[in-house]
Amino acid sequence: MAVDDELWPPFGPAAAFREQLARGRGRPGELPGRADHQRDQGRGRGRQASDLRGRPGSRGHGDQRGRGRPGSGLSREEIVDVAIAIADADGAESVSMRKIAQVLRAGAMSLYWHLAGKEHLLELMLDALMADMVVPEPTGDWQADLRVQARSQRQVLLRHRWVIDFIAARPPLGPNTLRNLDKSLATLDCLHLDTETAINVLQTVNTYVLGAVVRELGELRTQSEQEEWVTSETEVHSKLEQWRSRLEATGMFDHFLRIIRDDVDPDAEETRDARFEFGLDAVLEGMKAKLAKEAG
Repeated sequence: MAVDDELWPPFGPAAAFREQLARGRGRPGELPGRADHQRDQGRGRGRQASDLRGRPGSRGHGDQRGRGRPGSGLSREEIVDVAIAIADADGAESVSMRKIAQVLRAGAMSLYWHLAGKEHLLELMLDALMADMVVPEPTGDWQADLRVQARSQRQVLLRHRWVIDFIAARPPLGPNTLRNLDKSLATLDCLHLDTETAINVLQTVNTYVLGAVVRELGELRTQSEQEEWVTSETEVHSKLEQWRSRLEATGMFDHFLRIIRDDVDPDAEETRDARFEFGLDAVLEGMKAKLAKEAG
């Protein structure tokens, strides 16, 4: 059992896995994840498993052929790495023990030496990606430090789009997440805030980033759908003009029509970074003003 297992909270899949090992139930066939494995036998879609072996950032999966033995050469890091690659390629719903085992050229049951089941795997996947987030060492400029962190969080979420479906509802409390939170709180030490206020500051920034990413992902989906039925920019302009004429005829939407008249595309791909920065600045500057008001 990895030392990091001890850093997870005393509840949830990781805690259940620790307890089973402590009770001497470390054989794969006795873990509750076995039922998950059996259901997974009939699942799996999308990209062929063999295509995922060369995912950038993977840690070398080799030719391990474990058949349920703890010394089979597999590691939890490899399992999680492959699971993330599958989710990135085909969505989190496509992750299965069977598909992971195919990529690793291992017996599916050998994975259960390292995992309690799919819920445990999902928590490990989410926490592993938290290690990709940049949380700078405190510089004394809390706004600059939180800005770096927010930008990095956005990029991680956009690279791994499936994460947004889980991170808001069930943020992991694994070692990487805890390290990030600890460093983020240290960033605010220079403000001498009470703990509750410091948490509120971090949650406000985090909520903004999550909301901005949800918006961006929606824009990306809409853009992809439009590309399927729009044949040219001329066609787009023509359809917009027809729509504008119909709206103007009602005399009801003058403020909205300014968007079309001024040729402002609120979903434009080229302005996404600028729009994110505008909102982030507003959040941080508003936070600064609020904290100063409460302190004064």
